[in-house]
Amino acid sequence: MRYIKISKPSKDNAIYQYMLKKETEGKPKKVAKIAALNKFLRIYYARVKEVYVAA
Repeated sequence: MRYIKISKPSKDNAIYQYMLKKETEGKPKKVAKIAALNKFLRIYYARVKEVYVAA
């Protein structure tokens, strides 16, 4: 997750923005990272599911 913060966000930076939002809400850094990772996994799973269901 450190890579997310040190790299420049791409056009699709919903995860990065979500992590920053959680940090500004006062959540500890580890909690914000886990929340962002959870969001990433949900988005990834939905996209993979679309590919295999459509096939």
